[in-house]
Amino acid sequence: MAIIMRHQRFLGRTVGAFALGAVAGSVLALLCAPASGRITRRRIGLKVKALQSTAARRLQWTRSQLVKQARQLRAVAAEKVGETREWVMDRLPLANGNGRHSANHRTTHSA
Repeated sequence: MAIIMRHQRFLGRTVGAFALGAVAGSVLALLCAPASGRITRRRIGLKVKALQSTAARRLQWTRSQLVKQARQLRAVAAEKVGETREWVMDRLPLANGNGRHSANHRTTHSA
């Protein structure tokens, strides 16, 4: 538990430092920009739209991959459940439900 807490604190500090650096770099870039405010705002808007489009495409691709993997996992799980059911039915003496022992496991009683 302590290791997880240390990892979370380290991750939080790393993300915080990265975000602070990104903000500082953005402010510095805007202050040193050779273009007018209107042109700079337009460029920023276009960049944001491009980033949104890229993010949307990547999210859609990730979603389709997750759906594909979930379907594969479901098929494998269903197959394993069927195999396990067959294995159990073959090994339980009264599993066939009619009060008789299954053909694979006959008990012998000594008198």
